[in-house]
Amino acid sequence: MFSSGIRLATLVCVIFLAGCSKDLDLTEFENVSPDKILERALSEMESKNYENAIQIFEELERLHPYSRLTADAQINAGNCNYAIKKYDEAITSFEIFIKTHPRHEKVPYALYMLGVINFEQMPIIERDQEVTIKALSYFKELVTKYPESEYVTRANEMVGILRQQIAGREVYVARFYQERHNYAAAVGRLNIVIGSYAETIHVPEAMHRLVECYAAMGFFEEAEAVNQLLQKNFVETQWAKYSKQLLVSQTAKK
Repeated sequence: MFSSGIRLATLVCVIFLAGCSKDLDLTEFENVSPDKILERALSEMESKNYENAIQIFEELERLHPYSRLTADAQINAGNCNYAIKKYDEAITSFEIFIKTHPRHEKVPYALYMLGVINFEQMPIIERDQEVTIKALSYFKELVTKYPESEYVTRANEMVGILRQQIAGREVYVARFYQERHNYAAAVGRLNIVIGSYAETIHVPEAMHRLVECYAAMGFFEEAEAVNQLLQKNFVETQWAKYSKQLLVSQTAKK
């Protein structure tokens, strides 16, 4: 019984060690051709030894900075960092690739990945949307500069989601100002939604809150003008009903 337990423990230990990546001795690549270094890095990447692969890709760049293969090293280093959720490092790899190889055929892919990485870190509406704006910027650059790219369709889908997010954030901030009676600031945010994000689901609420703000400021003509648009374009929404009721009650008070 005792010896069987030792053999089992030994077997488990061997299996565990076999699944672990060995420490790299980077000096072994000093007299190796760029092609061989890349081949080794890709092998590590295929085996999902991403940390090892990243080190070898970086060593390829260090030892052979003018090789045509540095582009492959940068792109794949970005892919490996992304795979293990090292987003900052992945962004750096893809940005360096674009900067050093601006005419490379994989630039559209790099732009797409930069958009994806930021997209995947998009926070809830209540938080700052810096990464949301960055993601939108990368996707728009991809769509504008490389309209024939295979990544454009998916990029456009994510652009739609990002625009919804940004519009939602603007309405959230407008509500914050409105609740504190800073109506001028709220009006500015709401007009951004109506003017720049007209296709989003947040427009009806933005129009209703604009009616509320104008009414609170005593600008009843402006409130009625916005209400007219709200009734014309979104009459079936709850926001159209709220605005209509608000202005009826305001009229009754006069």
